[in-house]
Order: sequence, then structure tokens, then C-alpha cells
Amino acid sequence: MKEVPTKIMLDFICRAKSGTPRPSDENSESAYVSKEEALRLIHSPAIIERYQAYLEYTGRPIYLEYVTKPSFELKLKRLI
Repeated sequence: MKEVPTKIMLDFICRAKSGTPRPSDENSESAYVSKEEALRLIHSPAIIERYQAYLEYTGRPIYLEYVTKPSFELKLKRLI
């Protein structure tokens, strides 16, 4: 297994103003869906955890520390 460097990932809460979602270099599909539907569409444990943090957002950022290889493991979750 190759060592994966540490990454910092930031997720932002946004509201659509107009337009149609479309694919990019980072995704093959884009769509507006409800929060509940989005959670059902996610398959990666790390992304599920990040989306759950979004659902739990109360105005304070949530810090997540996790590893994804060889399997997903949440090391730390806390408000900052």
C-alpha cells in the first residue's frame, strides 16, 4: 500500500440561485436532490460521514479526522 499524504478538505453550504447542475472533471453526474435523497445516493463511508456533519451543522464548523485505507476509520469528530 502506498502512503497517502494528509489532506485538508473543506465543504461549503451553498444555496442555488439559478442554472442547471452539470458534470465536471470531478464528477460524472450532477443534480439537485433533497438532503434525504443525497444521503441515500452516497456510497463512500468517508463522504457519508462528511455529509452527516453537514446535516448536524449548527453554526460551528465540525472537524473530522479519518483514514480511508485500508478501510474507513473515524479517528476524531469535534466542534471547532
